[in-house]
Amino acid sequence: MEKESSKEVRVFAPATVANVACGYDVLGFAIDAPGDEVVARFSEEPGLRIAKITGDGGKLPMEADKNTAGVAAQDLLRHLGMSDRGIELEIHKKMPFGSGLGSSAASAVAGVYAVNTLIDEPLTKKQLLPFAMTGESSADGAWHADNVGPCLLGGIVFIRSNQELDIAQLPVPKNLWVAV
Repeated sequence: MEKESSKEVRVFAPATVANVACGYDVLGFAIDAPGDEVVARFSEEPGLRIAKITGDGGKLPMEADKNTAGVAAQDLLRHLGMSDRGIELEIHKKMPFGSGLGSSAASAVAGVYAVNTLIDEPLTKKQLLPFAMTGESSADGAWHADNVGPCLLGGIVFIRSNQELDIAQLPVPKNLWVAV
């Protein structure tokens, strides 16, 4: 049996393309690569902390409450009454900033999904969406799911309402190729 303190979860969150055609803030899709990777593990130290960030050129904050992955994960833990749970994150940025590929959304999704998996998945992917949105909104100030929705759920996502989180996954056409 694996000791809880040695448990580790590694998550990949794909890049996304949002604002597809006329679907501004309401239509987005995930792509295979690039993406971000987050590693979550239990820690003896109470609370959530970011232990390491790579691939960012020193641009991202190590403070969990100022980093999209940390903000999303902290929001989830607060919701579950587990804010004091000792968890550390490693963030491995594998896509460029400001590229239009949802870099901040990928980190937020990877952070919240990794922590949810680490604590034995109390919430479904769809239930994680508002926490990922909180993480991303900490970077850009906007409350919309056009990047986090497809990153978290995969495929093509249509957001009928950001406020009510009314979203629908659309079928992905066969032989669809995207160049970014």
